[in-house]
Amino acid sequence: MKHAVLLMLMLAGLAGLMADGNALFFDGSNDVVELANPGPTNIITAECWFQPLTLGTGDLGRTILSSNPATNKSMWLTSVGTELRLWMFGSSNNSLSFTTSGANIQVGNWYHVAITGQRGAANRTILYLNGVEMINQPSYDLSNFGISFYFGNLRSGANSTYAFHGYIDEVRVWTTIRSQSDILNNMNTIVPLDSPGLVGYWPLDSSNGATVYDMVEPAANGTVQNGTTPNPNPAFAPSDVTLPVELTSFMATGTSDFFIRLTWITHSEAGVAGYYVYRNDVLDFGSAYLISDLIEAQNQTSTTQYSYIDDEVSPGTWYYWLQHLDYNGDDVVYGPVTYTLSEPGEGSDTPGLDAITDFLPVYPNPFNPSVFFPYLLETRMPVKLQVVNLRGQVVKSYDLGDQETGLHTVAWDGTDTNGRKLSTGIYLVRLQAGDKLFQRKAVMVK
Repeated sequence: MKHAVLLMLMLAGLAGLMADGNALFFDGSNDVVELANPGPTNIITAECWFQPLTLGTGDLGRTILSSNPATNKSMWLTSVGTELRLWMFGSSNNSLSFTTSGANIQVGNWYHVAITGQRGAANRTILYLNGVEMINQPSYDLSNFGISFYFGNLRSGANSTYAFHGYIDEVRVWTTIRSQSDILNNMNTIVPLDSPGLVGYWPLDSSNGATVYDMVEPAANGTVQNGTTPNPNPAFAPSDVTLPVELTSFMATGTSDFFIRLTWITHSEAGVAGYYVYRNDVLDFGSAYLISDLIEAQNQTSTTQYSYIDDEVSPGTWYYWLQHLDYNGDDVVYGPVTYTLSEPGEGSDTPGLDAITDFLPVYPNPFNPSVFFPYLLETRMPVKLQVVNLRGQVVKSYDLGDQETGLHTVAWDGTDTNGRKLSTGIYLVRLQAGDKLFQRKAVMVK
């Protein structure tokens, strides 16, 4: 019998972006991010996640994204009450705007919004909310995209009534029209940086002073401002755009005392009360016994490891389930994993990992001074790992040769090939395992 470890990545509702745990908080008064136009002129797709803490009022509402040359509104996306309002290739005239119907925006909820548009009445302006088309209208033809781009307000120093109050995360800009299927298929994933048409990607996970990093080269880095003054506020804060709990692994192993150790690793947690462990001698959760007290969750956005030892078992085959319980009463059960416990002196049948090859989330992230790159291999295969800076330069390379099936980890101390300490910033980590290529990002802070 194959004894396998459960490896699960869950998508919960509309949340689920594979971010590294932070978002940018806007105070609703004078916070804004200003940056140069990353490339669009007459064709654009812009998308982000946002969580309002106050709903916009009046005709204009609170700004999520904006590009605003002079009095024209080449792009201005606001929340007005429970709806979204969009100006595109138009002017400040309110009659030249589009408003959703039935968006039902609520305080405290995360939403993904994507806008596609091409200038000219023969073309269309479309807005998708959580991948659902909410606006589809002929485009206007009064202005191109403009020279500046903003998150969180109409422009630097604009009226505070236009300022966004809440969180913005994972902003992306393209010089192509993304289809609805493109948006749905990628709103919950990190897209490759060489994706056709991608000209700007701001994960909003980390900054250096007042600088917000663009991951696409040439980088259009943004400046975090209070009004017109560069300032480290608005602040980076933990973001629950990521999954409420993302279980990386759940495994059973033997101990030297002939007990069974249950270990599970989470990449992110939010609102989790804790975990219960269940055991049975048959493959049936319905009749399984609860064997643990509540194991309290740490609710960290970084990787967390838990362990529980079952010291009340006799030789035989045992099945285990893990229940995670949220504060709101929701629960999810993982498993089973199984372990065959032998008599002292005999061999034991230790479970192995599921047949899967994957690059798991790096941890801790952000990091200082070291970071770990965990990955799984489904079979024996050659492995290479590279760390790349935002200029596309390989700063560290590991040729690991053929490696066996299972879980492996590479540690990086933040130095380059010559042993020199690298600077604060975002680094891309590329893993090639056999013919499969994976990419993650790691943020070094000092």
